[in-house]
Amino acid sequence: MTAITRRSLLNGAAALIVTFSLPRGVRARARTVAVDSVDAYLSVGPDGGVTVFAGKVDLGTGARAAIRQIVAEELGLSPTGIALIEGDTALTPDQGSTGGSTGIMVGGVQIRQAAATARARLLNLAAATLRRPVSELDMTGGSVVVRGGDGALSFAALIGGASFELPVDKAAPLRNPDTYTIVGTSYPRPDLPAKLTGRHAFVQDHRVEGMLHARVIRPPAVGARLLDADPSSLESIPGVQVVTIKDFLAVAAPREWDAVRALRTLKAT
Repeated sequence: MTAITRRSLLNGAAALIVTFSLPRGVRARARTVAVDSVDAYLSVGPDGGVTVFAGKVDLGTGARAAIRQIVAEELGLSPTGIALIEGDTALTPDQGSTGGSTGIMVGGVQIRQAAATARARLLNLAAATLRRPVSELDMTGGSVVVRGGDGALSFAALIGGASFELPVDKAAPLRNPDTYTIVGTSYPRPDLPAKLTGRHAFVQDHRVEGMLHARVIRPPAVGARLLDADPSSLESIPGVQVVTIKDFLAVAAPREWDAVRALRTLKAT
């Protein structure tokens, strides 16, 4: 058992790196858009695929499914065809913290307004090309269609790969809830299968080479100062290390249970 400093602990710490791929151009685009613009919340790729950027994250409340449903309803899409990027601070707008029901109550409302603004723009673009009034147009399957089947334009043809370049219109007309076919229905949550079968990897499930488990030893009162910690009191616990940073005291060990034992055993004043 040895005592270690904060510097040596950080120097020896392992890093967990999670990577994922994004549509080409998404990262550069998302870094430069204003948080009150439609482009901050969604984009249409060259192939017509819709990507949604959510600053709120899913903490087990089903937001990954619900946000897809919200956008799908406004744009006449299937939720399964919507890509969702959540909580990436380099890509997503700052929608504030996630807690309680704010993911949908606040974040979902903002995204719905962005989708409604995008819908209005797509309808106007299609109306100009098809030479039909907006009142005769609708959206389905990633296209703007003329009611009755006489003409259609895909999202890809209308704006695919380009930016909307317009602010979110909070007064943009939303779909009438009486016409909803997606919101309010039971849509499979993408996180549940792995959770229900024990295959989902939570933070505490990750293991990396050289990883240690730690426990902080709390002082008996606010403002207490660390006078002494006796490492020899932990000689019976293999591999345990004592961490002291001024008045901060903790123990670390390769096995979590050994860190718990050290927490209970270390003699400190």
